Amino acid sequence: MNSMLENFFKLPSIPNFAEKNFKDHFLQADKVMLVLIGIQWFIATFITSISYDTYLYGFFGGGLITFLLVIAYPFFKGTQVMRALVGIGMMLFSLIYIQQHLGRIEMHFHVFIALAILSIYKDTVPVFVAAVTTIVHHLIFNYLQFYEISLFDMPVMVFNYGCGMDIVLLHGIFVFAEALVIGYIIKLQIEYGVEQNRSENQILGLNEELSFTSLHDSLTGLPNRYNLYSQLKLTVANANRYERKFAVLFLDLDHFKNINDTLGHNVGDTLLKAVSHKLKSMIRENDIVARIGGDEFIIILNDFNDLGTLEQVISKILDAFHQEWVVQKHFLRLSTSIGVAIYPDDSQEINELMKFADIAMYKAKAEGRDQFSFFTATLNAQVHEEVKIAHDMHRALEDHEFVLYYQPKIHISTGKIIGAEALIRWKHHEKGIIYPNSFISIAENTGFILKLGTWIIDETVEMLSRLQHAGYTDIHVSCNVSTRQFQNLHLYSDIENAIFTNGINPAQFAIEITESVMMEYLDVTLEVLKKMKGLGIHICMDDFGTGYSSLSYLRRFPIDSLKIDKCFVDDISANENNDHILLNTIIAMGQTLNLNVIAEGVEEAYQMEYLKARGCEYYQGYYFAKPVSEDEFFALLEKNRSS
Repeated sequence: MNSMLENFFKLPSIPNFAEKNFKDHFLQADKVMLVLIGIQWFIATFITSISYDTYLYGFFGGGLITFLLVIAYPFFKGTQVMRALVGIGMMLFSLIYIQQHLGRIEMHFHVFIALAILSIYKDTVPVFVAAVTTIVHHLIFNYLQFYEISLFDMPVMVFNYGCGMDIVLLHGIFVFAEALVIGYIIKLQIEYGVEQNRSENQILGLNEELSFTSLHDSLTGLPNRYNLYSQLKLTVANANRYERKFAVLFLDLDHFKNINDTLGHNVGDTLLKAVSHKLKSMIRENDIVARIGGDEFIIILNDFNDLGTLEQVISKILDAFHQEWVVQKHFLRLSTSIGVAIYPDDSQEINELMKFADIAMYKAKAEGRDQFSFFTATLNAQVHEEVKIAHDMHRALEDHEFVLYYQPKIHISTGKIIGAEALIRWKHHEKGIIYPNSFISIAENTGFILKLGTWIIDETVEMLSRLQHAGYTDIHVSCNVSTRQFQNLHLYSDIENAIFTNGINPAQFAIEITESVMMEYLDVTLEVLKKMKGLGIHICMDDFGTGYSSLSYLRRFPIDSLKIDKCFVDDISANENNDHILLNTIIAMGQTLNLNVIAEGVEEAYQMEYLKARGCEYYQGYYFAKPVSEDEFFALLEKNRSS
């Protein structure tokens, strides 16, 4: 029962999120109450004082109460002290009303009205203070009335008729009962007010969260693409107004996909957060850094003085990435490629400016990564030409304009053709022969290399089928496989299907991959190569010596042959001592690992003779033959067989 009553009258505490609203309410309520008291004093007591000639007691007494409350207001406004003082003041006006002119003005109803009005505060303190003031006032004045004591020549009366203490007590019970009822109503008001504030606060918080989410990247908290474009509009407006320039830096992390693939996306995400924090710490307050997706960031550098200053800032950003990044106990090395476009020099249109910075970034990647590149008109023309080539390649594949040429591989000791490397050519209907260095990189960047690579594999295997039917069962043909193809999960199945569909001997088919392909996706590449080796195909490492050239990984991979890059063959001199050239070490390394060693780019007789003396078994190059068409290759085979 006690707990029930305690809960019935227990007021809820005001949580932090509602404090301001309640404080504002109390301040406003204090003003309303002061106005009401002023009205009571000036009108009610003034009129009654005139009617009953009680100026001293009524008008000046009410004025004193009002004056004291006005004095207290600046010091106690919005506090429970002010609310208690207002409650007392309201009840003291009841005393004045009751006592004016021999008590003939019956104003007890004012007590109950005043108590109800005090509920506007949503606070029980002024209500109960007012109730206690009324009860004490009635008890004291009834006692004074009993002894016929007068104030200001007026009899002290609680009522306009004589009564006993029992009536006064009964009246006090009525006042207290009303205070309890009003107190409960105030409790409900407070609970409702708190819940209303809670709902408003939740809605406000949700709106703020939604607003932030819509404008910021969820992982890093940086402005997102939409937010960036909004800020760029203001940046453009300021640049136009004050005739200033700003630079758009397009940053893309180098080889970031490797981190996600090898260490997991959680490590990649943590690294992106660290990069974001580093970039924010490096820019000025009026600059902008945003993440627009994946590992791509945009930095807007405002008000730079000249290109020299801009280059210094960009160099500092590049250097910052060279630090050792410690992420979840992993020690990572990182670099970035940056493309730069300048407003208004390169463009005055935001989308075009972003596109130009993106184009410049890809140029920086193409030139070796870990550097920056400015956008230029020449670069723009080059990109447009590459876009035209990219579109034209799709048509060319459908129109059968791509063909394979074959460069023979020769056994040095016997001079016999032991195989060939398939090399793609584009027989354009207007431009004639286009060599792979003009379109392969574009095919890789656009992803077209996957479709083109499948065609090369199919065409190579079909060529092997024709070789078998012609009786050349000991000749192998190799084709090159790019990085993008190794990322494709269908590479193994494409090769397997081509071999079994054409019914060739797998040992006659070979793939050539570079060191960079192997090392970029080490574990995945090793697994795929082992599966391919299980098919019985030949695996050759192309351009050996230009990359990692490590014995440790050579022993891990199921490699059959090493192809020495042409740059090492070019080191062979016809007239000087060749004992110290790197070529010797590469040949020895291949022999140690029991691998076939093929030298490519052999163009002179002395080069071939030197390779033969060093124990290199095979070569290919212009010294024997350039890449030739299929018909010409068959003719070379026939001639080589009969010689």
